Amino acid sequence: MKELFDPSISSADYLALARHQHQTGTSRLNEELAWMLDDETYDCGLNKEHVEVLIYPHNWSAAVRDEDRKPRVFLHAQVNQKGNAQISWARGELDILYDEDFLKRYADAARSADSVPWRGLGELMWWRGFELLLGDVTLHKSPAATALLYAHAASLNELASYLARNVSLVGAMTLNFTYQDGEVTSVDFVPTIPQDQLQEMINERGQRKAVQLSEAVERMAQFRPE
Repeated sequence: MKELFDPSISSADYLALARHQHQTGTSRLNEELAWMLDDETYDCGLNKEHVEVLIYPHNWSAAVRDEDRKPRVFLHAQVNQKGNAQISWARGELDILYDEDFLKRYADAARSADSVPWRGLGELMWWRGFELLLGDVTLHKSPAATALLYAHAASLNELASYLARNVSLVGAMTLNFTYQDGEVTSVDFVPTIPQDQLQEMINERGQRKAVQLSEAVERMAQFRPE
């Protein structure tokens, strides 16, 4: 499959293409990845329940509701040590989190890796075997694997678009493809906002955390048990 990724094509259409190639034998997928195409309900690891919890206004802070605005969210993506991709809004190495825009109990639960059975509440998508899929695309040049990877890229973009309509999406991560002779040679998660703006958001988060820590220390110093 030498076609470049087309953001106008839906994840469902890319999945259908990958499934057709796999099932007809045009391009068989690695056995460890084939379950994604064998499962007719597979939707690129999207956790719809966690998404709906995020956009539910009753989980937003009183300040956000009083100011009649939406909470700020950065959609982060990274690959863990096991080669799976994690897409979340409350965790990640960039540490861009506006926890003051949400109820404390919800923000705390979203930051946890296992706040609910099996997955963390702040995780919105989980791509099992992501690095294995990349290998099938970049090394083995599998058309079915490429269509499946494109499906995940489209699904991530669709998630960002959905969030942008329901919260204040200050930034997100997307998949960037590098090509040679029409074939994918590398794939990376990249931010959708300029690097200087991203660094400004990271710095601002650090400043807010410092203020919060100072205020917490002050409250502890004023505490006088009976």
